[in-house]
Amino acid sequence: MTKTIYVPYMADHAVPMAAAMRHYGLNAVVMDEPDAESLAIGQSLCLGKECLPCFTCVGDIVKQSRKPGFNPANATLFMPTTGGPCRFGQYRALHRVLLDEMGLQAVDIISPTAENSYQGFGEHPVALRLLIWRGVVGADLLRKLRYEHRPYEVNVGETDALYYELLYALADAIETGSGSRAVGVMKEAARRFSALSIHREARPIIGLVGEIYLRANDFTNQDIVRRIESLGGEVWVATLMEWLYFTNYGALSRARMAGDAFDWLKTQAADLVQRRIEHEMLKPVASLLRNAHESPVSALMENDRPYYDPVLGTESALSIGKAIDFAKLGLSGILHVLPLNCMPATTVTGIAPKVRQDLDRIPWLDITYDAQAITNINTRLEAFIYQAREYGRRRGEGARG
Repeated sequence: MTKTIYVPYMADHAVPMAAAMRHYGLNAVVMDEPDAESLAIGQSLCLGKECLPCFTCVGDIVKQSRKPGFNPANATLFMPTTGGPCRFGQYRALHRVLLDEMGLQAVDIISPTAENSYQGFGEHPVALRLLIWRGVVGADLLRKLRYEHRPYEVNVGETDALYYELLYALADAIETGSGSRAVGVMKEAARRFSALSIHREARPIIGLVGEIYLRANDFTNQDIVRRIESLGGEVWVATLMEWLYFTNYGALSRARMAGDAFDWLKTQAADLVQRRIEHEMLKPVASLLRNAHESPVSALMENDRPYYDPVLGTESALSIGKAIDFAKLGLSGILHVLPLNCMPATTVTGIAPKVRQDLDRIPWLDITYDAQAITNINTRLEAFIYQAREYGRRRGEGARG
């Protein structure tokens, strides 16, 4: 654990996550955000049957290894994993093969798994997991503030500048290990966001669901949130903490089926502590957010039951349940993003017509991403935003904003 731990930049959450590791003595470094070079490297090394996030993850790792001063003997790759049918569960194995073929056998790989709800690593695994959780919650809340204010900003770019300033302030607070300092950053966020020059106007609100990496990563989704905003919409994005609560839900379900009371109590206790931390971080900014309180994962799973048995797991359960949740909250459209050949996401596209029919024909758009630029994405989004506006008017609600 004395090696440098390289954390992939799946989303901005990586910044406070690495800060939490540094607090507990781990030399964690956030890698560069994925870009066209990452994609090109990944495509050159993979078979072509992998999903887009796989390409960029491979490319990011190789790009990092080619930087001056990179020392394989002092390098550890942080690459979480999971079970089930998703190729994500095989990323670690693929990375090991590729690193070995490149002569980088000395590079270690750390892979916390969703199967045990990411119980942690290092000398203080429980404390580290909870500190990472605080950072993830803070990043999710800052992202909500960003997306609920940016479409209405008077001074273009002001919201993004404030968001990144606060994101790194959050990381600094997390690195000290102080929960009160992290809450202090959220209090500062409330003060600074409330002072932004905002001009509210009627806009349809779109709920963004789908494969977690793709919906969170601006490069791979071609900056889909900003595209929707430029066409007159506002976007609510499913959170990263939703996935972590979902891993708790899965661990509780498995413990219950196995009759393992100890594991059930341990996971339940962790879940309760996480909810307390979420409440602490949310309280200062809740009044600024219309999308402040997330529905519990158990409620999302109940949404699933007419269409998909939650026991099957995978991201399918979250995407379907969250889409229904967004519709119940009165949103005007559902955007579902998925990588080409992603089995859980393809399952969602097959179920979507029935879900949409039961939700009063709410506008629903599936956008599939491969490793090529999507040339007609704006045309499809223009039609989708028009349908979302009309849907709001038909329901007598009008576009929200």
